[in-house]
Amino acid sequence: MNYTDAIKEAHHYQLLNDDKVYIIGLGVNYPNGADGTTKGLSSLFPDKLIDVPVSELSFTGMAVGMASQGFKPVIHHGRIEFAMLAFDQIFTQASRWNYMFGGDYNCPIFLRICIGRQWGNGPQHTANYHSIFMQSPGLDIFIPATPKDAYRSIKKSLYNTNPSVMLEHRWLYKTSENFSIDECNATKDEAFETASIYGNGKDFTIITYGDGLIESLKFLEFSNKNSILKGRVICVKYFSATNRYSKNLINELKNSSKIIAVDTAPFEGGILSTLLGQFVCESINSEISFVKCSPEFHPCPTSPKLVGEYYPNMKSIAASLKKIGYKFENLPEMTFDEIHNAPSFNFDFDTIPVYDIY
Repeated sequence: MNYTDAIKEAHHYQLLNDDKVYIIGLGVNYPNGADGTTKGLSSLFPDKLIDVPVSELSFTGMAVGMASQGFKPVIHHGRIEFAMLAFDQIFTQASRWNYMFGGDYNCPIFLRICIGRQWGNGPQHTANYHSIFMQSPGLDIFIPATPKDAYRSIKKSLYNTNPSVMLEHRWLYKTSENFSIDECNATKDEAFETASIYGNGKDFTIITYGDGLIESLKFLEFSNKNSILKGRVICVKYFSATNRYSKNLINELKNSSKIIAVDTAPFEGGILSTLLGQFVCESINSEISFVKCSPEFHPCPTSPKLVGEYYPNMKSIAASLKKIGYKFENLPEMTFDEIHNAPSFNFDFDTIPVYDIY
């Protein structure tokens, strides 16, 4: 199942199982749906998909009001830059609602917001703004890295009493993964994994999230096949409204001797820098080597040549590991399409062990 269809199937589950769910956003009831993720749903649920004018502040505010009255609105923002017009409603209202009313007045709005890289979008439409979301207590954050992650995140939101947001990396929209939706249980009381571990090598640990998983897995496969060094990848996927980084995740990092942070957004002030900052605070006496592989601290350029030097890839991951004593040679050259076009990557985990962290 590809990423787009995984989201559509999850929306179908929401609409089928709760009559308080409404999907709201620009083009959600068009024949092809919003980015294909709501395609065909308006014919099955004609009163549940609400198209709206180009007024992000207004329709998000309307949805916050709906959520405060027991409905479960699902908001689709196709670009985070335009969702910023609704940040007052998301952060000042929804994320603080339950706290302001003493802890017994839920506001279970769910927001899908597209973020990150896309061919030719340049500086103005490739942002993430993770830090703004991370610094908002009361808001659950899902950052899927695979189609199955996206499906389970949406399904979990149906049973969530907190306001929540799913930050969707555009780079993942052509990816696919074989999984059974019947096995993707999600209930009110079921724990949702904070992260997943791919591989069980002990020589190095790559920590990443979202679209960073693809290049990290490519590098892990290369290392396993062409080197005596064996590593693993930890991909962080869920950040709780009350505890952004779980104890189990911190403890898992303590089992690493060399850590490389693969971040597809600038490292400064980002998800992985704050994670490692918390880890260091709790592991002050540990002897662990750290190195980062991330874009420079400036917006993504438009020039194809400069874009190719901006985002992490297999070769830049190898170059970063060289800083802590590991040398990798004969890495394959990357093609233009691999650098600039969203990958048709198949997440096949039959040959690699996967463990979840809660």
